[in-house]
Amino acid sequence: MENISTSVIELMQSVSYPIKILILSLFSFAEGLPVIGTILPGGTIALLAGGLSSQGVLISPFVVAVVVGTAGFLGDMVGFFLGRKFRNISWISNLVTHEKYKKSWDLFDRHLAMVTIFGKLLPVVRSTPSLFAAIKGVRTRRYMVYSLIGSYLWGFAGVYAGNIFTQYFGPKFIGIILVVLVGSVLVISIRALIKRKINLTKV
Repeated sequence: MENISTSVIELMQSVSYPIKILILSLFSFAEGLPVIGTILPGGTIALLAGGLSSQGVLISPFVVAVVVGTAGFLGDMVGFFLGRKFRNISWISNLVTHEKYKKSWDLFDRHLAMVTIFGKLLPVVRSTPSLFAAIKGVRTRRYMVYSLIGSYLWGFAGVYAGNIFTQYFGPKFIGIILVVLVGSVLVISIRALIKRKINLTKV
């Protein structure tokens, strides 16, 4: 883990600061998008950014948290507007109307604010509220407020947690988060491919 962490830190230090912020913004934006955000484990980008800030690779955790929160919010809102635009497409509307998901969405419907705000702390769940809210016709201003609170809540919580853990456990924490991130993406991607292959063989 130490070697992985050292390599990541050295690589990031060799990149100009605007590029670092751009990379951080793109990953945080992607984590807020539906589907893509499902593949990326919830909050790992914020934890990783917080760890890098503790090593001087990125500036103050406050600035990093603002970047993560803002980019995540924008990704979430893009998902909301895409969901509203394409909500009549069958596979998207089935996410809400299919009997298989009815109990989950009924609970989601009753606690929209809680799920939108605190659901961002959880993998998979964090990327679904935007589609659900769009398909259910939630007012843009209402969802925007929930998303803004949730995005910055996780941005600050994740970045400062990553910063503190890296100071406590050392740079190896960065390597652990990176392994978890890559491993989770590979596992979820492989499972999705296998499931798709099975569905194709049934047709």
